[in-house]
Amino acid sequence: MRIFNSILITVILLTLISCSTREEMDEFNNQDENLEKVKERIKAYSPTKISADISNLTPNQKKVIELLVKAGQVSDDIFWIQNTPDAISIRDSLKKSKSESAKIYLDYVNINYGPYDEIYGSERFVGDGPSIRPDGGNFYPTDMTKEDFENYIVENPELKDEFTSLYTVIQKDGDGYKAVPYHIAYVDKVNQLAKYLEEAAKYADNQSLKNYLLLRAKAVRNDDYYESDLAWMELVNNDIDVVIGPIESYADKLLGYKTSYESIVMVKDKKASEELAMFEKNIDKFEARLPYDKKYIRETAGKGTKLQVVNVAYFGGHGQQGTKTIAASLPNDPRVHQAKGAKKSMFKNMMEAKFDQIVRPIGNIILEPKLRKYIDKEAFTSFVTLHEVSHTLGRGYVYGKKDVTVASMLKEKYSFLEECKADIVGLWNISIMRELGLIDDDYVQRTKATYVAGLYRSIRFGDEKAHGKGNLIQLNYLMDKGAIITNEDGTLGINNEIFFEVVGELAGKVLTIQAEGDYNAAVNLEKDYGNVTERIEANIEKLKSIPRDLDTTYDFK
Repeated sequence: MRIFNSILITVILLTLISCSTREEMDEFNNQDENLEKVKERIKAYSPTKISADISNLTPNQKKVIELLVKAGQVSDDIFWIQNTPDAISIRDSLKKSKSESAKIYLDYVNINYGPYDEIYGSERFVGDGPSIRPDGGNFYPTDMTKEDFENYIVENPELKDEFTSLYTVIQKDGDGYKAVPYHIAYVDKVNQLAKYLEEAAKYADNQSLKNYLLLRAKAVRNDDYYESDLAWMELVNNDIDVVIGPIESYADKLLGYKTSYESIVMVKDKKASEELAMFEKNIDKFEARLPYDKKYIRETAGKGTKLQVVNVAYFGGHGQQGTKTIAASLPNDPRVHQAKGAKKSMFKNMMEAKFDQIVRPIGNIILEPKLRKYIDKEAFTSFVTLHEVSHTLGRGYVYGKKDVTVASMLKEKYSFLEECKADIVGLWNISIMRELGLIDDDYVQRTKATYVAGLYRSIRFGDEKAHGKGNLIQLNYLMDKGAIITNEDGTLGINNEIFFEVVGELAGKVLTIQAEGDYNAAVNLEKDYGNVTERIEANIEKLKSIPRDLDTTYDFK
């Protein structure tokens, strides 16, 4: 009897295990209602190989690149943890399945770093769980609301600094909550990443790069990035550059505090970088001519602002999720801006790929015929540069409150407003450059046409993205005020007589909201202009055949 019972129990257990495994494997085969939709959405990302030429680098420099990519892959691993609570479990379950549908879902999960669609309202497209991505990602308990967070700080004011830190995860702790520093929450990954940076430093012949890598390794181990950010600004004569660690707070849609791990490994294009001198020389002139109350204007936009053109050897983490960036203005710390300025990096190989595959085709559809000849690659890359320069302009601290940052006052509204500012102020600066005699009318016209096509490039990212929301505000405002005209056939024209007047008006509004740290005004601007209207939707519909973005892989040789 005992033998029979043992056999029976064994059979039952094996059956349960077999069923469980089969159910796990088949779980994603039973979501046919989403499969066709996901197939179509994957087509929106054009498979693209981004290459960086490192043939002119020394063997030691090539070894540095190799080790920085390994560090970047660890940064990528951390972002998988940060983005959503079930991102990794969904991904790994799909990997186990051999079905064709699971492979399709896996491709889209890898693009989005989880089961939520970055473009389409953060809606879940695979697996069980909340139908919409929790606003706090995996930075906060999934059931924590903004009010819960703020009320807890009111009740426990001594916890405010650690709870609002850019580098802590909020976790449940009994009946309350606790803040856990990133270097503790992700301790194994952080130590692995730091070791790769330290090993890369051994091969770095450039002393400033060696110093930065060692300080960055120290920073990821203690979450204090100020010293390494200063060292990054002090890099000189370096052929290699890297951004790595927790950088942007876009993924924290609950409060906009928590930063996401990412990595960008770059090889400098020295010749192209030298051509940016015109922008560097005129940054303080741009600041002095900002279109808002003169009391807000600073004496200088910051010391030592640097511009560089680079080719990307590797993107990882938040920077690789969904839509890929084509430039960066860093560090984000306003203390560094005051001491050293900021560094604007333009990703040449990424920009060129996006212009050829996305911007020019968009312009050839939505712009009226007489404007299409003005869609121009040089104008696109120059405007991206002005966008990054304009991140430095305006106020990082609230007017009259030297210790209160704009970001802390605008909270989750800060990211889209900052992207809106960089674009609209960058466009305003085109008028300033013409006024200063730095560019001619043909250059201005090429920039306007390319700018309008570029708005639709970013709007198609979805209004959940900071860049998409920022561009919606610009497009709606310029349309409502008559600066961008919709013709009877639906194509778009430009009212040259009032164009820059309207641009200056919107730029002034955004700059003033930031200077005053006016959260309610940011809410109202989003409410009035941050929506996809019928006329915008009609144009988006025309662009279905054009990729929304790129599904990138990287190589360097």
